[in-house]
Amino acid sequence: MNATPSEPLVSIVILNYRRRQALERCLASARMQTYSQREIIVADNASGDGLAAYLQARWPEVRLIELDSNRGATGGRNAGIRAARGDLIVTVDNDIYFESTEEITRLARAFAAHPEVAVIACQLCDELTGEVRPREWCHTRPLEQFRHEAFETHYFIEGASAYRREVFARVGGYWEPIFLCAEGDELGLRILDAGFRIRFEPGIRLRHLMSPETRGRGRCIKLQTRNYIWIAYKDFRWRPGCAYLARNLALMAYFALRNRQLDDYLRGLWQGVAGLGRVRRERTPVGPATLRYLREMERWRPSLRARLRRHRENIQL
Repeated sequence: MNATPSEPLVSIVILNYRRRQALERCLASARMQTYSQREIIVADNASGDGLAAYLQARWPEVRLIELDSNRGATGGRNAGIRAARGDLIVTVDNDIYFESTEEITRLARAFAAHPEVAVIACQLCDELTGEVRPREWCHTRPLEQFRHEAFETHYFIEGASAYRREVFARVGGYWEPIFLCAEGDELGLRILDAGFRIRFEPGIRLRHLMSPETRGRGRCIKLQTRNYIWIAYKDFRWRPGCAYLARNLALMAYFALRNRQLDDYLRGLWQGVAGLGRVRRERTPVGPATLRYLREMERWRPSLRARLRRHRENIQL
């Protein structure tokens, strides 16, 4: 069903860095959406591959935001979000695409049905099977039990989520020093602390190509380790920050040892500690109400044994 002019404008913001073939799939799925009140924006991180001419020839309806340098996932998304005109903003990575022509329609309806919700986390699925991959499931609720259920969550996949514009007006955008990896964790903490709620909607589905073109070996280990240190210091007070850091650094150490990437882990530790002076100027620890809410979320988390079994069976990084 097509939207009417009274329905909200939806801005689809595609984060792009090279991967032209993947971008084509993403753009095609956005163009095919039956929801008519939409705009498509590509925020390009200085790919240097003639993207402007390509878009003008093949996708003239797309608005291109060209950055003069690679500002990472945080800077790239922020540039696209600032350019967006929609009341609802959808962010997707260029190797992610909408599963059907009705996903934006479903998204707009979900926001209309839940006015208390400011962020919707979509279901991100395997390109070939359409099944949810454990790699893409970081909600505290057990995957097998809740993969088909809607629920409040503290987590969203940055490249497959949607927001009301007011979220960014209130809390700002992504924290750009993070650059890449765990940027949604940091933004999510500020969103919750501002009193907004995040909802997982399994019926809004996207698929992930997992294009390997720009995925360097070990980079995620290093950057996530560094960024967890920064998030713990920036967004938490001492005791909850230590608890957050211990859990996440232990997880990254496990991945590093299993994948034989201990050097990347140690580099991440060094960069994280070395950068704390910069982080100090931007500390915004979340309040007690947010910490209580996060503790409520944690009650759903499976046991450590169950999580380790999942990680053994499915490579997470």
